Amino acid sequence: MKTATLLIGHGSRSAAAVAEYYQFAAELSERLEQQVEACFLEFADPPIIDGIKNCIDNGVTQIIALPLFLGPAGHQKNDVPAVINWARKEWPHVKFAYGAPLGAQFHIAKVLAGRIKESTADLPTVADEDTAIVVVGRGSRDPDSNSEVAKLARLLYEGRNYQYVDQAYFSLAKPGVAHTVAKYAKLGAKRIVLLPYLLFTGKIFERIQEQAAEAAIANNVEVVVSHYLFPHTNLFDAVYSRFEEVVAGTATMTCDLCKYRRRFEGFEAEFALPQKSDPSHGMRGVPHDHGLLGKMEELLPPQYKDGNTASTIPMAAADLVYDAQGNVAWNSIWEDFCDLALAGGPAHRDTLLVPPSPTEVEANRTGYANTLREIERGLIMTTNCEIVQSTTPGWIGMQCHSEDMAVWLLRAIIAENVLARRENNVLMLPAGPDFTVAGEIKNVVTVVAKSFHYWTEHMQWKLANQNG
Repeated sequence: MKTATLLIGHGSRSAAAVAEYYQFAAELSERLEQQVEACFLEFADPPIIDGIKNCIDNGVTQIIALPLFLGPAGHQKNDVPAVINWARKEWPHVKFAYGAPLGAQFHIAKVLAGRIKESTADLPTVADEDTAIVVVGRGSRDPDSNSEVAKLARLLYEGRNYQYVDQAYFSLAKPGVAHTVAKYAKLGAKRIVLLPYLLFTGKIFERIQEQAAEAAIANNVEVVVSHYLFPHTNLFDAVYSRFEEVVAGTATMTCDLCKYRRRFEGFEAEFALPQKSDPSHGMRGVPHDHGLLGKMEELLPPQYKDGNTASTIPMAAADLVYDAQGNVAWNSIWEDFCDLALAGGPAHRDTLLVPPSPTEVEANRTGYANTLREIERGLIMTTNCEIVQSTTPGWIGMQCHSEDMAVWLLRAIIAENVLARRENNVLMLPAGPDFTVAGEIKNVVTVVAKSFHYWTEHMQWKLANQNG
């Protein structure tokens, strides 16, 4: 068999990050002494499907799909397997083997340990017992992936004399950088070293540096940010170890800790979800008749099939519309809710909108009450559903018509980067005292209006046609 390695990077809008990835791919090809086909999940080209096609066009009959991901989250578990499963059907003569993410392995721990020494080598000496080490992960909605960061922190603690070794997350998970720096400043650390658990440069690395600088000033403590993982030699060792597992047939995932296979508290809605992707990730570049876009095209009413009838302005950028009393007319911002369903909604790649802490709610009860009142107005005007007040601070509930509806809306809303949860038939949405009408409140109302309309108008239409 002619074999090639399909190196799957996440992708970045940063040209420098993409250049580093290609440099890594070239060096890996030299070490493996075989073709390494570089491709990306999103944000950069070529997409995964083009990488597969390039291998097959070159006569390859065995493809080792090697994901360059740090943790086992949705990209590893859903997006990449979806396109590999599609490719297996398209090219049944080609053998595909899939590797595990890098994770908390020995070689990665060695990279981070080396980064500590490099980042402090030219600084005044601070005793280990006065130093706090913090591994900073990207952050994920998958607890399995976040736990890899915590495991690395423990591996760095063992056998060393640092007083504190902990983990933090850039976004999507807690604790954040600012909170962790503040904690160890209060505990008396004289120096805090942040270790970005990132492969390459890019916007996230830059933002971690900014967060560190702000936290250092706010807490009057020295904060040092180390280099990311690339191009440390042990990073190549880490990838090679995953490559060897695939070749030997021993590559495994942490399925026992997977939220899709185990009913973890707080992630009940994601238990047993089907494995799939979308045209922006794993199915990017896959022909429409095989992918999600083709399925959506079949469901659209005729007036929307050409893609030119709906406004392309996202809801987040649309102007607010007010009634005669000066209140936001939530049901009049868009003339047609079909347009909203096609093009509306918060910017998908923005930071996840999450509920505030109970302390934040208690500190501003008036602002919280105003937010609840305005979200309630917006939800009633756009869905006509009953509103349920939550006993847990930071949330507002909307009564759905069925549990199926609540589950479907939950998944659709989270996909738009607005955190939601479910209590039976009640969909719980974030509500904070500092939410603004033109910002967070608008995002919540919009994503619910968009998802609700799609459910009621299109899903029900589909079900009726199936039953008929």
